[in-house]
Amino acid sequence: MKDQADFKGLDRSVRLQKVIDAAAELFHKKGFKSATLDGLARELGVSKTALYRYVSSKEHLLSMVYGQAFEMIFEKIHEISAMDAAPDEKLRLLLRHHIKNITIKHPALFSVFFAEENQLPGKDFEKIRVEKRKYSRVIEDIIKDGIAKGIFRPVDPRLQSNAILGMCNWVYKWYRPNSAYSPDQVADHFISLLEAGYLAGKPREGAVAHALPASAENGLQPGTPEVKRQVCRKMKLLCSELSKLVEQIE
Repeated sequence: MKDQADFKGLDRSVRLQKVIDAAAELFHKKGFKSATLDGLARELGVSKTALYRYVSSKEHLLSMVYGQAFEMIFEKIHEISAMDAAPDEKLRLLLRHHIKNITIKHPALFSVFFAEENQLPGKDFEKIRVEKRKYSRVIEDIIKDGIAKGIFRPVDPRLQSNAILGMCNWVYKWYRPNSAYSPDQVADHFISLLEAGYLAGKPREGAVAHALPASAENGLQPGTPEVKRQVCRKMKLLCSELSKLVEQIE
C-alpha cells in the first residue's frame, strides 16, 4: 500500500489522475466486477471515505477511465485530419499514432476500454458509443477523400475503417513491453500490410509497396537528409515495381 501522506501532498488534479490511473490498473488486473473501491483505496494508501471525495461509485470511476481514454484518442486525430497532406499520409500518421500512443503506450487503460463497455451506466454507455462513432467517422472521411482522389481503391469506407481499427485495437492483447518488436516496427508492419496486402508478386492496384515511417511522428523535418534518403528509397522501390510491370507487359 502506498504512503497516504505522499498522496495528500499532491495537487488535487494530480491526485485525481492517480485515482484514474490506479483504477485502470485495478480493473485491468481483476476485471470491473471483481474490483472494489476498498481495494483501490488500499492501493492508493487512502481511506475509502477519502476516495469518495473523487468518485461517487465504481461505475462513476469507470466512466472517468473512459473519459481519460477518449482524451488520449482524440488528442491528435483532429490535428492530423486538418493537416495539409494527402489522404494516404494522413492515414499513416493516424495509424502510427493509434498503435504507438494509444494501444501500446497505455495497455491497462485500453484493455479496460475495450473490455468493460457493457458495465457502464446506460447514459454513459450511449455517450461512449457516440464518441467511438466520431473517431471512426474521421477515418472514414480520410478514406472517402482518398477514394475520390484516386489514391485508395474504391471500397466501403465504413467497412474499411472498422477493419483498420479492429486490427490496430487488438494489439493490446498481445503486445508486451519486452516484445521482440518495437512500437515503430509494429506500426510500420501494419501500415505496409494495409497498403500492400499480403500476396507476393505484383501489388494490387492503388497499393504502396512499402510504407515509410511518418516523418512527423519520428521527429524528422521535411527537406532533411534523412527524409530525402527515405524518399529516394521509396522511389527506387516504386521504380523497381514499375520495371517489373513493364517486363510483364512486353
